[in-house]
Amino acid sequence: PKPVDESCRCYCCRNFSRAYLRHLFMASEISFAILATLHNLTRYFEIMREMRQAILIGKFAEYLRAQLLLHNADLE
Repeated sequence: PKPVDESCRCYCCRNFSRAYLRHLFMASEISFAILATLHNLTRYFEIMREMRQAILIGKFAEYLRAQLLLHNADLE
């Protein structure tokens, strides 16, 4: 079973497959919203930690450029 994000260490990604989450979503289960929120908050906190670290070491511009390149490549 494939998690939402293989590199994510949140409770949702460590314990549930994408197929199961899709089932919860299609069945309008509230547990889907809870699990999706846990995943999204974990990712948000990870991004904030990365940004904070980049600011502290004076490399925020480089971090931002790397993120833009990464996400632009995902769109292609």
